[in-house]
Amino acid sequence: MSEFNNAPIPNGGPAAPNGMGPAPIMPSPAPQGTTVCGIVGVVFGALGLVLSFIPIINNIAAIFGLVGAVLAIVAIVGTFRGKKRGKALSIVAAVLSVLAIVITLAMQSAASKALDDITGTSTSQSSSADADKDAKTDDSTKTDTKAKGEQDMEGDLTDMHVKIVSAVRSGNDYNNQPTVLVTYEWTNTTDKNNSFAVLANPKVFQNGQELDTAMYLDNPEGYDSGSYLSELQPGATGTVTLGYVLKDDSEITVDVTNLLDFSDTAKVTYKFAI
Repeated sequence: MSEFNNAPIPNGGPAAPNGMGPAPIMPSPAPQGTTVCGIVGVVFGALGLVLSFIPIINNIAAIFGLVGAVLAIVAIVGTFRGKKRGKALSIVAAVLSVLAIVITLAMQSAASKALDDITGTSTSQSSSADADKDAKTDDSTKTDTKAKGEQDMEGDLTDMHVKIVSAVRSGNDYNNQPTVLVTYEWTNTTDKNNSFAVLANPKVFQNGQELDTAMYLDNPEGYDSGSYLSELQPGATGTVTLGYVLKDDSEITVDVTNLLDFSDTAKVTYKFAI
């Protein structure tokens, strides 16, 4: 009996606890169905891949891809541990999800670059247009400044063109004071008849002081007492002579401005040695 109990065990299996035969081999547990995470991951990855090519909407595609990638990782871990079936399905879900994210980022980068290019071109064109506008404005400002500022001997006022022709010593006035005779040439640029007296404000200065207008008992040579009030038709040119009482022998400055322009923004001026 003891010999029987000590006989070799068939198939080399371990002896049962009671010594009656080999212990049974327990099979590995079978996978419990296809992985749900892998299936859902494929759905999210596929949706993300489709939407990744559509601008703006591909923001959602990136979210779908991210969710799909997380589910795919969970599914892959489960299948490799043997708890679930569907290893290939999990890998497909991971690939689709990663592609959705990569394509979304690539499309958004391309769209952003295109937008920057368009904006840059528009800004460049706008800057060029602004530069041209500024240049024209500067030219206009320079022209206006030239027209409205001090003009040497000859220039345009609001309603006339004026030239200071000459300033020469003349006869004494009624009070026997020395005078200077200033000659102006002017053109009426209005659309109606006007006189120099109505449009212009001529002044003569000596040592910074304005000189008085001279009044003669006997008109000196070259003096036309009526020229100041004589009217000219539109576009006509005439000559005006006016006398001024001198204070001494220093130089004089002749200024002509618009009659009603108190700021003297436009002025024709010239200095004469007496």
